[in-house]
Amino acid sequence: MVSCYFALTTLSTVGYGDYYPVCNLERIIAVLIMLGGVAFFSYIMGNFIEIISNYEKKMGAVDKSGDLHNWLVLLTRFTNLPKSLEQQIENNFSYFWAHDRL
Repeated sequence: MVSCYFALTTLSTVGYGDYYPVCNLERIIAVLIMLGGVAFFSYIMGNFIEIISNYEKKMGAVDKSGDLHNWLVLLTRFTNLPKSLEQQIENNFSYFWAHDRL
């Protein structure tokens, strides 16, 4: 039970320090556990990033202008925005979405 607690706190980078390896064999095992945890986490995150990067390629670009228009309509209910300002906001976000590097 103590070894599971030590492994989880070490791999989650919390490492409270209440349990720690004492002899050289325990230190070697702890180092191997830490390296294995880093390798496993890197593998999982690499797959996750690949899924996210391929999502837009498979699903296509998402049109966000409808949400912006709905937000501007709600905003004009509470404020009196000039039409020129609304157009500038829409142009700004259209440019931003068209040139998004992500």
